[in-house]
Amino acid sequence: MNLAHPLATTHSGQAETSIADTANADMAIADTVITEKLAKPLRIAVLLGDAVNLDSHSAQVLGTFTERERVQICAADANQSTVHGPTAHEPKVHEPSMHEQRSLTALLGQATTAIEQGKLVELIFNDGNQPQSLYLLDGLRAAKLRLHAHAFIAGFAAGNEVTGVANAATVANAALAAAKRSPVQTVQHQTVANTLNEAFIALRQGVTALAARTQAPLHGATDIKQTNDTNHQTGYWFSDQHQARVLCLNLVAKNLAATASNPADSLLDSGQNICQSLVLTQGTQLAAPKALVDENRLFVPISGDNINELKAKLFQLLSSLDIGAPDTSFASHQLAFWFERYDANAPLALVLMAASSDDLKLEAKAMLTALENDSIRHHGQPFKTPAGSCFTAKPLEDAGLTFVYPGVGTVYANMFNNLDEYFPALYHQLEREGDLSAMLQSPQIYAADVKTAASMSLSQQAISGVGASYLFTKLLTQVFNIKPKMALGYSMGEAAMWASLDVWQTPHAMINATENSDIFNHAISGELTAVRRAWQLADNEAIVWNSFVVRADSHEIKTLLPEFPRAYLAITQGDTCVIAGCEASCKALLAKLGKRGIAANRVTAMHTAPAMLVHGQVQDFYTQALKPEALKAAAQDSSIRFISAAQTAPVIVDSHSIGRAIADTFCSPLDFSALIQNATEQGARLFVEVGADRQTSTLIDKISHAHASQSTANAATAAIACNAKGADAITSLLKCLAQLISHRVPLSLAPLIQQLSANAAPLSSAVSPEGEPQ
Repeated sequence: MNLAHPLATTHSGQAETSIADTANADMAIADTVITEKLAKPLRIAVLLGDAVNLDSHSAQVLGTFTERERVQICAADANQSTVHGPTAHEPKVHEPSMHEQRSLTALLGQATTAIEQGKLVELIFNDGNQPQSLYLLDGLRAAKLRLHAHAFIAGFAAGNEVTGVANAATVANAALAAAKRSPVQTVQHQTVANTLNEAFIALRQGVTALAARTQAPLHGATDIKQTNDTNHQTGYWFSDQHQARVLCLNLVAKNLAATASNPADSLLDSGQNICQSLVLTQGTQLAAPKALVDENRLFVPISGDNINELKAKLFQLLSSLDIGAPDTSFASHQLAFWFERYDANAPLALVLMAASSDDLKLEAKAMLTALENDSIRHHGQPFKTPAGSCFTAKPLEDAGLTFVYPGVGTVYANMFNNLDEYFPALYHQLEREGDLSAMLQSPQIYAADVKTAASMSLSQQAISGVGASYLFTKLLTQVFNIKPKMALGYSMGEAAMWASLDVWQTPHAMINATENSDIFNHAISGELTAVRRAWQLADNEAIVWNSFVVRADSHEIKTLLPEFPRAYLAITQGDTCVIAGCEASCKALLAKLGKRGIAANRVTAMHTAPAMLVHGQVQDFYTQALKPEALKAAAQDSSIRFISAAQTAPVIVDSHSIGRAIADTFCSPLDFSALIQNATEQGARLFVEVGADRQTSTLIDKISHAHASQSTANAATAAIACNAKGADAITSLLKCLAQLISHRVPLSLAPLIQQLSANAAPLSSAVSPEGEPQ
């Protein structure tokens, strides 16, 4: 069992009265809930620190306080047979009482007094074998010092667990009342903390969760009834726009025995479990992003003027790997070396990706073999490995770089749910700009039951699909500085295109409009009122609608359509088509065609004749105000060229033209093959799918391959996805970036490089914009 060693000293080593020594005075009778009596909520700024980055914090944080303004509370390991005295690097400690093991809130009560006197309190403890620190100071003083806190302590309470969970909830409610926070907007987490060290660890986990905007750092049982539906999530911690995240951290100390040495410690003497609750609110400091590239996710870019130079560098890499022992990892400084040698302006480049040093050797050797292959070396056949390593001797560059936006139905449960850990600043930005949770439809996508996502309505799928595309567009364009020259969309992907590429003035307003749209919820989905009108059905006549994917030529299907007036050729896409309509009619058509169809089991009449009945409504719905910057770029002919399936020429960037193009695409049969061929004729070469999964990339590859086989005059093209269902989101993203690098598309490597250093960023390095909720 660990014992706690709380202590208050001056930095110079002069002993002051221990905070823990006076803690008993704050404790009341066993069945009393104890709270901090303040006229206003506490505002104690909490900053994460540890032994590794303490030096970098010293000048900026600790240096602002005089030696006598610093107080330390230490939780040491009690397995030691004796308590060590002070050294030059070690504060004095004293033998703790049982009370000191358990009562974090009593210590915080005393710490509050010290903080109100302008002092800095440092909590020192061990997490595993790693020394850790938390710094506590007055929130106002932190603001004056321009220190961005990772979290704030807003209130706390303590009491005995007399009647079980109900009393624990009473303590939690008392803490929330002291903090003046509503339980409805609070996430509650309960865990067992029998020692002060365990309580400090739990506190650190809570602060980390708020700084990382994720509940993943929270461990332990959650016995208290949760107050909202986000607690099961281990991914991003979504919150209402402009509302702070609030965590009520509930600690239970199992009272193993009372101690005769501390008769005044009435809470412990009661023989009951101690309940403590701390209310934490988010601070303005974001947690440092996780490294995209490390020794377990290797990414090595190598550039050169010719293939022979690339080979020489590969041999150099292999030589450096062979020097070390077999189990030697590819360290961060070695990765940094290759990033420093990489020349973004070199005519050729390859990228090696691997999960270990041994795998990196295999990838390098496979690349060397590929560079000797005549079709790769001289004819430009691209080379890719399953791990992501890639090279092309005939890069497509960025002149024909085209963003492709997928349509409805590509989103999936828990899609890229760890992306926020690597790009916290981007998520922070998107959350300030709009309702990120609504944009992604997080209650459905990140539900505990993965089947929830599969049962989303058409409007929910549409919103989530656009949200996914919006997120990845900002990631590629703002974080990696990738600039497309053209853009197109598959079906409703056209709407995502306009929303994501800074054309519509208020794209977030479309979320609520889509949720409540008669078009999506009733006319072409749900009750299918447009279909009922087109088929002239009575109210009591049922519609059994379905769609089927079939491998067939579109001309074969078109010749049979007159026999089946309630079946429609909705989509033509490479060597497959989608037919939709009355399920019985579609099955009969397939039987006559002699083909098997794969049922989509999705109710949507988009791209069928009945949809033309709502064409005007769809056009009005998508006729949106445009950003002045978009209009200016269009006037100066510097805009992205937007390609629509509804017309051959690029869409004119004005509200009316955009609304009409979306409506035409939405209500007419979609020929995706013709769209890709048209885009290719206009100069599109490198297609990057921006959104969830990689469905359109697969289709584009098939379409391009079919066109190339029909005529040698067709230009080379490539399709790349930035996400893939079932694969790690970061690995998929890195594979996309690797291919773009091999095609010599200009992009920023800064996000890959900045985390290679082992040194953590200073506490105040991530200055958040004004208006962060607290």
